[in-house]
Amino acid sequence: MRRSIVQTITTLAVVAAALSVGCTTEKIVYRSGSNFVAPPGSAKSFVGYSDETSKQTVCGGCHVDAQSRWVTTKHASAWNTLSTSGSMQGYCQGCHTVGAYGNAATDTTVGWNGSKDARYHDVQCESCHGAGLTHASSPTSSNRPLASIKADTNLTTGCGECHSGTHNPFVQEWRLSGHSKTATLTATIKTNTYCQTCHTAQGALVAWGVSSNYAEKADTGSALLSTVCAVCHAPHGSANAKQLRFPVTTANTETNLCMKCHQRRSNVDITTTSGAHSPEGPTLLGTAGWFPPGMSPADSLIGSHGNTDRNPNLCATCHVSRNTITDKATGKFVFQSTGHRFLATPCVDANGQPTESQTCTVSAQTFRSCVASGCHASETAARSAFTTADARIATLATTLSTLVTQAKAKKPTDFVASAPMNTGRGSAFNVTLAQKAGASVHNPFLIEQLLLGSIKQIKIDYALP
Repeated sequence: MRRSIVQTITTLAVVAAALSVGCTTEKIVYRSGSNFVAPPGSAKSFVGYSDETSKQTVCGGCHVDAQSRWVTTKHASAWNTLSTSGSMQGYCQGCHTVGAYGNAATDTTVGWNGSKDARYHDVQCESCHGAGLTHASSPTSSNRPLASIKADTNLTTGCGECHSGTHNPFVQEWRLSGHSKTATLTATIKTNTYCQTCHTAQGALVAWGVSSNYAEKADTGSALLSTVCAVCHAPHGSANAKQLRFPVTTANTETNLCMKCHQRRSNVDITTTSGAHSPEGPTLLGTAGWFPPGMSPADSLIGSHGNTDRNPNLCATCHVSRNTITDKATGKFVFQSTGHRFLATPCVDANGQPTESQTCTVSAQTFRSCVASGCHASETAARSAFTTADARIATLATTLSTLVTQAKAKKPTDFVASAPMNTGRGSAFNVTLAQKAGASVHNPFLIEQLLLGSIKQIKIDYALP
């Protein structure tokens, strides 16, 4: 089979000429694409590699950018990883080759499983996009096989067909996380495009400038997806570890992957009386909250958790902690926790495996991520530091909340959205900031000083005892 690529080259000089005389002569360059050998019939229209040695896929002959990024990923070496692992089993091969896993194919005897041809080694384009022979033979916009970005909770298509099971339960853990429910929290999300930029997969990808096409791109309303794998991970590869779209190591709310969403309303919004909303990033970096007199964002308090010298992975250090769980009685493998429930200190069972329910007491939580990071010498030390800070901040937040109630009774007009910024509104905001889950861990030093400063100032401004 032969493809032809038509390339139009228009130089700046030609453009300039067009502006001056009103016409152009474009130079059309025709270049023959390389042949690819027809795939075996048993592969059922999956085309695979045109050259396995150089990792050149048939699809990549035209989709050069995707090919150049994909070849740097672990997907491109999946077969070698399995072959050299010493654990090669027939049932493993389906996830290390091109076949029915990851795409909409329901016939399991396609690609590698149908042919056992080496051209289907590794997790290639068609693993997600599906059979490509029709499009490769005569490419049109109507026959292009679009990939789905659904994580798929039924594990019958998408990332979940391979990234699941006791050794790699990424999707099973994600399913139990808050990320899997971001699009279903409120009805407002279905119509509010601002909310959608963080609560939906489609909205986030648009906001982040991702122009790639995919099956669910045009979906709206109830069809909007929650924060699926493809929001954080670039399927074709990226310059960041784990194919992440943005790094997790930058102390910047605009470039840090987690903070791109976990930064909303971290400071008082003069147009609303609503409190803090997803302020974790700025809290970690010491810039969240209303700064009472004597404090300034310029004097931001950055705790050890927000210090990239001591904690280079920032949010991910604690929230994406991977652990191997073994049976305490036998020492045998039980479960590989991938950290994709994003719980920093999860409730665990007797073996240390995170439980589905997360309503336990602090004593039943594991603080192993605090130890694995090197920040704390033991789980006991980490737990003690947490309970001390949490109790201190809870007490201060309760005190300030009582004062805010008293101030509101004295001067209710200070607490409406139309009121100019004042100590009452700022103090009320700081209460909500302190009461956000994890605030006492993300930056106990900042939160404590904000509360102390607010308590002092609200007593003065409202003549409270």
